[in-house]
Amino acid sequence: MYGSFRMKWPVLCMDEFFSNPEAVIKWSSSLKYEKTEGEYPGERTDFLHKIDETFFLNTTKKIMALLYPNDLENIRWIAQQHFQKINTEQHKYPGFIHQDVFAEFTAIVYLTNEEKAGTSIYKRIKEPNPNYDSIKKESYTTLKFKKKFTEVLKKNRENHQKVLQFSALKNRLVLFDSAQHHGVDHFGSKEKERLTLITFFTKIWKEGGDLKSHIRECQKF
Repeated sequence: MYGSFRMKWPVLCMDEFFSNPEAVIKWSSSLKYEKTEGEYPGERTDFLHKIDETFFLNTTKKIMALLYPNDLENIRWIAQQHFQKINTEQHKYPGFIHQDVFAEFTAIVYLTNEEKAGTSIYKRIKEPNPNYDSIKKESYTTLKFKKKFTEVLKKNRENHQKVLQFSALKNRLVLFDSAQHHGVDHFGSKEKERLTLITFFTKIWKEGGDLKSHIRECQKF
């Protein structure tokens, strides 16, 4: 597969992730959001383990339990977690298809109910893939989407084939290997902002033993 890394984590989907999503949404609205330097659209909070360690530990534990329900007490992890909001009036174009290569797997919880604003999984089918870093950084920082932006975005999307699509149902969690090519086809139009909780698990290990991943185990058969 073009531009791929060896993947070892499954794709999962869980509805009704939070027992009280409205309380989570209300809390998220009280937090400070900051614009990035154009690496991605919208704004994010600071790392949530700095803001509320209990929330961070509880949510990451619940996510990890989807993968290791019978051995969770021996599993350890490092993760980065933020709330992210994207103004749907400012971002009319689809997102770039990309990989989160710094992480092991990515988990997203949708906190606005807008089915079209979900996440799609892709595979690379063409080369070369355009280098969009500079034009993306400029466009997402200034919110001025010039012709060059649309040209590069079109080429980026033509180089990939969609293989799976998740609807952004409110309180739905999706999880996938961070090496998977993925992107947002539409940031939404019914809500003013697309709100998500994003967690990047950057390191996972087992205390006192070898960590077994689903894919590695399946490959034995």
